Amino acid sequence: MVWLKSLQSMGILAGVLSPALISQASVPPQLPSRQIDGRISLEFPPAADRGAPERTAGGGVRGDSCVEQEATPLTALMPVNNVGTTVSANPTLFVYVPKTNVKEAEFSVSDDQGKDVYLETVKLTGEAGILKVSMPESADLKTGKDYTWSFSIICNAQERSGDIYVRGLLQRTELSDAVKSELEKLPLLEQAKIYAKAKVWNETLALVAQLRNSSPKEWEQLLKSVGLEAIAEAPFIGSVAAAQ
Repeated sequence: MVWLKSLQSMGILAGVLSPALISQASVPPQLPSRQIDGRISLEFPPAADRGAPERTAGGGVRGDSCVEQEATPLTALMPVNNVGTTVSANPTLFVYVPKTNVKEAEFSVSDDQGKDVYLETVKLTGEAGILKVSMPESADLKTGKDYTWSFSIICNAQERSGDIYVRGLLQRTELSDAVKSELEKLPLLEQAKIYAKAKVWNETLALVAQLRNSSPKEWEQLLKSVGLEAIAEAPFIGSVAAAQ
């Protein structure tokens, strides 16, 4: 895609994590445990600015758009720096989609050479809410490499310059064997807390999303910690389970 190549020329992908940063992500920092009314409090630690794109919508013409003009735009559920760290070769992402008058979007992931590693057409309901996008095993993200992902609402299939889109970076990292062993013994909410301390965003969010009905305060606390409280109460509007 032309715009993905232009992202590279702007140097967005130049900041590959240094070994020191990868090491920090591998071993959870010793952060104090907090409790709110007996519940585990989940706050995601601040992360370094990587020069990633904004996590809210860009592109298109706001005055003549297929997206309803509302306070909350298309938004990636990502940390403030819009870099999603993950331990998975095929991570799950979440995107807040505003109300639209079209029913088609596109999700793509490309490597640091601009080559697509995954491309999928996504069907929209037209309603506003949070969409879950699960990547297939064939995506096979490599440890220590940067990837660019994009979610685009297709306003006009014949003129894609009018797309409303959001994009960000993905970085696969690793946990130490000791942390992996500890995770196997813990319930999901405790696992999420370990991932959060280790600054592994995608697994933290995915686990807390699973528990949203039973642990709504933890979901709200996590999103608030990264400045996404405006969409904390938005409903889930479905999931995209990609073909292998």
